[in-house]
Amino acid sequence: MATRGIPSARNVRRKKGARDTIVRFALVRHGLTQANVERRYISYTDNSILPQASEELRPLRRALAHPAPLLYTSDMRRCRETIAYLRPRDGGEASVDTRLREYDFGMWEGLTYNDLKEEPQYRKWLDDMSSVQPPRGEPWQSFCTRTAHVWWEILRNARAHVRSVPEHAGRTGRRNRPPRTGGKRNARIRTGRSAQGSSCRMARPDVLVVTHGGIVRRLHTLAFPRKSFWETAAPIGGGVMITAKRCARKWVFLRAERFPSP
Repeated sequence: MATRGIPSARNVRRKKGARDTIVRFALVRHGLTQANVERRYISYTDNSILPQASEELRPLRRALAHPAPLLYTSDMRRCRETIAYLRPRDGGEASVDTRLREYDFGMWEGLTYNDLKEEPQYRKWLDDMSSVQPPRGEPWQSFCTRTAHVWWEILRNARAHVRSVPEHAGRTGRRNRPPRTGGKRNARIRTGRSAQGSSCRMARPDVLVVTHGGIVRRLHTLAFPRKSFWETAAPIGGGVMITAKRCARKWVFLRAERFPSP
């Protein structure tokens, strides 16, 4: 979905002699909360993660053992606690951004599917979120605009961050070698044996964003506009690794994979 005010990278010319760099973005959903256990719609309610969430987050913590990633988090407690666990040494230095908050469910906040299933407006919203708004909730266009703006800012800062990090800093000699994609740009979330085999060798991210399920899905569709909002898996305590190629003045998004590996 195009957003006004966001320049199109496709129309920017590449500088002669500029080098391409592979950059990886880990979009991670926060750890488990009691509201998640009860399957409630939660946006602005400031819940903490449960004590047992650390066990579920442990594989993700190992996968994020990168020396110097660029860190972002929603300002909600569940996200700040998650990034503090994942990055105990530098999680407190993450950029805290309210634009990374979950979609605002308005008067449906704290309710479940069973609470709402008889509501005609709710059933219409399930069929088409873009044209139906929860009572006192967030208009879809406002959600799209704020997430597009924060994504563009993350990309801009990632460009500067990767440029400032030496090539050898915490990296192997394969930093600038693009992943094998068979010559095609593929946005699939890869699963199965082949995905597990590649995930074992998955490089660590340059950018970590700890946020909410709806935001993970939305940022994925911004990178891959042909994908639908619900097509992206956003498991609690997991997310998506997006691999992109930073060219002279534009980004080319190559693929998305489940993160961490199953």
